Amino acid sequence: MSSITYSQENEFADFKKENSGFFNITKISYIKAYSIKRERFVEGEGGFFSEPDASSSGANSLQTINGFFLSPSLSVGLGLGLDGYRKPTLNTLPVFLDVRLYLEENGNSLFAFTDIGASVRIGGDTSSLRRGGLFNLGGGYKFSVSRKIDMISEVYFSHKSISRTNEGLRDSNDKLRLNGVGLSIGVMF
Repeated sequence: MSSITYSQENEFADFKKENSGFFNITKISYIKAYSIKRERFVEGEGGFFSEPDASSSGANSLQTINGFFLSPSLSVGLGLGLDGYRKPTLNTLPVFLDVRLYLEENGNSLFAFTDIGASVRIGGDTSSLRRGGLFNLGGGYKFSVSRKIDMISEVYFSHKSISRTNEGLRDSNDKLRLNGVGLSIGVMF
């Protein structure tokens, strides 16, 4: 009686994608707004504040971040995106610095991140660009799906301030501030 044994090696069995070099993250998000504040200043009458109902307000977002690992646990990148808000209806073009801190140096890892930058309102009232700012703070999980591709999922706090006039935020007499919670899924390669 003879016996033949065959074996195969799984080429992805023990790989760990390294946190090094250049990377790109492309992600889609949904941001549920929970707070909207409008600040208006009328010459001779003073400041007026209102809080429109945020119960049905939200945004769909598409972003891409190109960056570099400074170390296996720290990366920096520049991001660009498009956010489409409803109630209030407005589109913003975020341009931001992204900083990420990974708990594991290679492979699957929890991470924390922050984004800070400009959020430019495009289209709308008179179709002129309106300046603003953004700040995101969150965390997520990165898991390897191949030697060159990771999937990411994120949960984060989102703050955007938009001038409703042609002046910057500091000089504007009409501002909109949006706070929300975002959920993202994306790929990193």
